[in-house]
Amino acid sequence: MTRKKYKFLKPFLFLTTGLFLGVGALWPGFITDTGRKCFFKIINDGKDGKVSLGTIFSITPNYLMKINNAENKYKKILLIGDYCFRNF
Repeated sequence: MTRKKYKFLKPFLFLTTGLFLGVGALWPGFITDTGRKCFFKIINDGKDGKVSLGTIFSITPNYLMKINNAENKYKKILLIGDYCFRNF
């Protein structure tokens, strides 16, 4: 009976550990508070469709061009996360 209970636990722990290690390796700033503050500041500023000039100047021109040329919202959010979490 107890063996069936733990049959699901091993793959779940393996998957979650791999997910956290993968995100930590790709975006090291995800763990720090400054990376998350940067990400949420940009997302909250752009919610209404208007972005302030200070936010625009905080992002490098290369990332601005990539974000502007992205074909969907999901890719834009990934690029914003990439900018904030890699520049910690």
